[in-house]
Amino acid sequence: MEIDIANEQVPEGVAVRVRVRLSGRESSRLFLSGDTLIQLPFAGALTAFEGSPILRTSIFLSELVGLADGLSRVFEGAAAADAFALAVRSQLDAALEAL
Repeated sequence: MEIDIANEQVPEGVAVRVRVRLSGRESSRLFLSGDTLIQLPFAGALTAFEGSPILRTSIFLSELVGLADGLSRVFEGAAAADAFALAVRSQLDAALEAL
């Protein structure tokens, strides 16, 4: 599994982009073992930049893998962005161990 989590300063605050790539073997194992639900913390997130009026609170790992540009979320400040990145990274690491 290749995990890329990047923070970027934007005019609105701090954007966090999460992209995940799986090998063919990992994709097969994910399919056979059942998908993993990744929780997306929303503390400090700006709703106007996600594209819908309600922030998503979770995403299936297979859906995240399928997003070519990854998932992006904009936060008010660096502390909230870092907390989001850490929470998502720990869940993805745990999912990797299960594969």
